[in-house]
Amino acid sequence: MTPNKQVSPVIRISQGERDASARATHLKAATRKFLVTTNERKQMSIKTNFKRISLVAVAALGMGVLSSVPSQAAIIGVPTVTATNGTATLQASDSTTAATVAIKFNANATTDSVTLHVSVGSFPATATHDSRSVYAGQVDTLTTTGANVTSTLATAAPVVAAAAAFTSDTYLATANGTGRAQMVVAAGTGQQAVKFRYYLDTATARVAGTYTFDYYTTVYSAGVAVPASAVFGQFTIVVTNGSTAAEGSVAAAATSSALMYSGSSWASTAVDSSVSAVSTPTGTAIAVIRVSLKTSAGLNARESLTVTSTIGNIGTSCATAGKSLTLQGDASGTNDLLVCADGTSGVSTITIKSTSVTFANKAVTFYGSTVATITTTVLASVIGATETRTILAVAKDSLGNNIRTADAVYAYSDASSVINTGTAPAGTSCGSYNSTAGGYYCLLVGSNNGTANITIRNASTSSASTVASTPVAIKVNMAAATSVKLEFDKSTYAPGEVAYIIVRPLDAAGGAIGSTTLTNLFAAGGITSTAAFGNGSETAANLAAAISPLVSYTTAATDGYASTTAIALYKVYMPSSGGAVTIKATGGTALPSSGRVAVSATATVTDSGAAALAAVTALATTVASLKTLITTLTNLVLKIQKKVKA
Repeated sequence: MTPNKQVSPVIRISQGERDASARATHLKAATRKFLVTTNERKQMSIKTNFKRISLVAVAALGMGVLSSVPSQAAIIGVPTVTATNGTATLQASDSTTAATVAIKFNANATTDSVTLHVSVGSFPATATHDSRSVYAGQVDTLTTTGANVTSTLATAAPVVAAAAAFTSDTYLATANGTGRAQMVVAAGTGQQAVKFRYYLDTATARVAGTYTFDYYTTVYSAGVAVPASAVFGQFTIVVTNGSTAAEGSVAAAATSSALMYSGSSWASTAVDSSVSAVSTPTGTAIAVIRVSLKTSAGLNARESLTVTSTIGNIGTSCATAGKSLTLQGDASGTNDLLVCADGTSGVSTITIKSTSVTFANKAVTFYGSTVATITTTVLASVIGATETRTILAVAKDSLGNNIRTADAVYAYSDASSVINTGTAPAGTSCGSYNSTAGGYYCLLVGSNNGTANITIRNASTSSASTVASTPVAIKVNMAAATSVKLEFDKSTYAPGEVAYIIVRPLDAAGGAIGSTTLTNLFAAGGITSTAAFGNGSETAANLAAAISPLVSYTTAATDGYASTTAIALYKVYMPSSGGAVTIKATGGTALPSSGRVAVSATATVTDSGAAALAAVTALATTVASLKTLITTLTNLVLKIQKKVKA
């Protein structure tokens, strides 16, 4: 409960007087403030009125000024012109080395235009009038608006009209000092942009140095020039000798190269190649490595070169060549390095690097001249009266390197009446080394039917030879073909798999005959198939025309299928769907009447769907058997548990 306090009358009277006094004071202050505020508002109102009157007067004057501007405005502002200098060489000057001048401006009407004037400034003292002339063209870039452009040599103001666009670069004789070229840009409304290129005449002999060209623009409004909008400037075309590397030029890996060519000097058609050579020094280079140094821009570069060789010598001549070489790159950017034998056999690793670029190593195989081993591969086990590549002989030195000198190996027959290799004790040379085959092809021809054992030796006479191969038996069969057999190389194929059709002529005893061309081996129609073969196959038309095939040996490396007996071979791709594929033909007049019969061969293309179904079925059977076994095992365990509890 709040106590009931009594306030003294004296206090009440005193308090009331204070309140009255405060109210009176507040009223007086409020009255004074109101009067002051009212006066300020009156003054501000007067000032505001004066300002408003002033603004109206300025606006009125401005409207009067604006109304004096012509209603047909010309190009807005001054054109923006950006020039880029050009580069060229004595060897090349074209659009890729051109200087460019880009113009951008805004126009109010299609009758407005800008003309770019270009004339020669300074040039090398020995440059002729023709060598100072340029070609000009329009560059189509993402920043151009496709403004209509034309060119003229006239000095009069251009006619304002829609000019024809450039269709090709135009020859402008601006450099003869008698005139200037005008490039007229006919405007449309809004922003217009165009870029021009300028380059020296390609067909004219150029002089190295700097060519300066002056340009200025003239703005036209309805054919009337607006001098205040002119823009002046210069661009240059600097011509250098592209065959001479600039001092301090830096080579770039992307544009530089090192190519090795097998030969004593570089050839115009030379390409990078592997090289093998006899290790015996001859004073003549066995290979040339051409190092071409280029800058990132494709210009010739000149840097120091360091070259090392683990076997053989390297240098600018065999007389001064060594294992290590350091030289200053040629001013032409092209450096030819010679590789020379030093008498050591083996594979040499040659490293090449310039100051800025390290090239891929080059490998050169040096082989000895003395044969240590000879191995043979029979290519044709049965030959006829036609010269045939019968044996591939590989001769190696003591380090296992292939010997590649001509006439390194010779063939000897133990039955000259069957295969004649020369009058004993001489042999027949197997000729030159075949780099593709990796050895020497020994060509033999049969004289009479029979078998001869052929041995390959390292000399032209048996008494001079020191190394011999294991003898191989070669059969000669010059009998006529009496039948023909058609075959596939396999009995089963996957869909689309490569298959080979084999035509095998046989003699009366069913034996293979030698290589020959059999005219009319098949009757008209050749070989036909019950199914169409896939893309890349021997065509049906070619198979139908295979009436007189050439039969010879084949190799897997060259033909895809190897046979040492004479056959004709046709490559096909099996159909993509499963099923049987049968090929057929009928013997022709090259065979006796008994052989002029129909022959065929059948192969099966597996059905991938059927194979998958068979696999699923087999899996289901296995799962069922496993389930039965598990059930049986479970029952057995339950029986054992019952017995144990009993």
